Amino acid sequence: MLVAITIIGTVMAAAAPFMTRSLSLSALQRTRQAAIQIAGDGLERVRALDPSSLLTGRGQAEVQAQWDAAPAEVTKLFPFTKEAASDPMMAAAALGGSTAPLPTQPVPVTISNVAYKQNFYVGRCYQNKVTSAAPLIGTCGTTSTGLPFFWAVVSVTWQQNACPSGGCVVVASTLVSTGTDPVFDINTAAPSILDPVAQKSYLNQAASLQMSATGGRLPFTWSATGLPAGLTIDPSSGLISGTPTAGGTSTVSVKVVDRDKRADTSTFTWTVAAPPTLTSPGAQVSRTGTALSLAVAQTGGIAPFKWTQTGLPAGLTIDAATGVISGTPTTANASAVPVTVSVTDSGAPAQTVTVSFTWRVLTPVTLASPGAQTATNGTVVTYNLGAAAAGGLKPYSWVATGLPDGTTIDAATGNVTGRITHGTRYITTVTVTDAAGGSATIDVIVSVTQNGPNDLRITAPTGSTQTSASGKAASLTPAAAGTGPYTWSATGLPAGLTINSSTGAITGTPTAKGTSKVTLTVKSATTVANLMFLWTVT
Repeated sequence: MLVAITIIGTVMAAAAPFMTRSLSLSALQRTRQAAIQIAGDGLERVRALDPSSLLTGRGQAEVQAQWDAAPAEVTKLFPFTKEAASDPMMAAAALGGSTAPLPTQPVPVTISNVAYKQNFYVGRCYQNKVTSAAPLIGTCGTTSTGLPFFWAVVSVTWQQNACPSGGCVVVASTLVSTGTDPVFDINTAAPSILDPVAQKSYLNQAASLQMSATGGRLPFTWSATGLPAGLTIDPSSGLISGTPTAGGTSTVSVKVVDRDKRADTSTFTWTVAAPPTLTSPGAQVSRTGTALSLAVAQTGGIAPFKWTQTGLPAGLTIDAATGVISGTPTTANASAVPVTVSVTDSGAPAQTVTVSFTWRVLTPVTLASPGAQTATNGTVVTYNLGAAAAGGLKPYSWVATGLPDGTTIDAATGNVTGRITHGTRYITTVTVTDAAGGSATIDVIVSVTQNGPNDLRITAPTGSTQTSASGKAASLTPAAAGTGPYTWSATGLPAGLTINSSTGAITGTPTAKGTSKVTLTVKSATTVANLMFLWTVT
């Protein structure tokens, strides 16, 4: 078994480079087939021209510069470059070859998102006549005793990972008679437009698309409908160009008509959008152990989008399709860390924008309960809740509600101090907040015992909680001890309940579920007593 595993591992390791090379060669073969087609289309363009038009507009200086820059594959095919042909009616230094029937500048052609460059070279050569001594047609050469011909060479170049360092090259050539009589069959197929892919551009940014067609007879006449506002098509070259001024998706129809009035139409979509932008969400503060979700605001651009990030705290990730950051931070950091979020759209070319902000992860703020407290009415109390707070980012700030009458809490330290002036029971809600806005809250029950037999106090209800059912009648009769008569009041009663001010009886039918903190107050002629409890309606 060990031997078998070893053999399998060796075979798989050897197969990996083979698979990689196979995929690379497959991609190269596809692009090469497209280049061959483009080269063939170039030859059709040459053959469609009258021989007297092959050199029109090709100035000597531009022709020479073109041949000087030609790849080795071209010069090997046509080694006698001194016979490079130019327009005899033009001055040697004249320019304008880019608009010639056979341009001296590369013609861009894009197929399946691969950019190709089509070049036309024209030279002169001479073909020896067939004689009894030389019955076969020989190579067209520089000897001027033979029949004159134009030698037209079309090269197509492109870049790809599998190409040599100088790029891939495909070369095709044909001989063209220099005579006035037609030599080639001009009954070519009707023109056929090479359908472009869906176009994607941006508002107020220059855009262009070179339309091209095979077959037909030059000259071509191009037209288009449905182009986005700001774009036009050159009727002679088929170049669509301009600066889009309005967003949206248009259905574009491009038509080409050749010299024989034969036509073809291509339809595709053209999307125009504002460039993508991101808005910073601002400095972020999170807590370990607390799940979160953050969407970085994005506008403009062309869908679909791809999102990436750097610097996110441990436990957080970004959705590559939506840009939503989510997760649960796992590690606190001593200071804010820089985070960068980027989005790349699907324009042509795609655009990437980035936004940066900071992110700090803190531990949660906690507040431990000191437990139930007991004090005597009329005495001075001091108890410190500051030591019970932990986590988060100091300094802390403190607030409290439901403190015993006569006491206060220090907002900076959490110390509760003062002389209690009234009984009987208080539910004090204490909240501590750290410097980053995190908080923790606890309830502390403070029971105030009587200070003498005549000290006013509430003796019922005795428990700190009451429970009733929603929609069912409920009642509670409180009681007090001390010198009467009494006047009763209450705050925080559940909806549907009321209190009788003379007897203190609480009656009614609760209408909403939930828990309320009720403060029951009784007043005598000289003093007051309070009793707090929680009333839960289920």
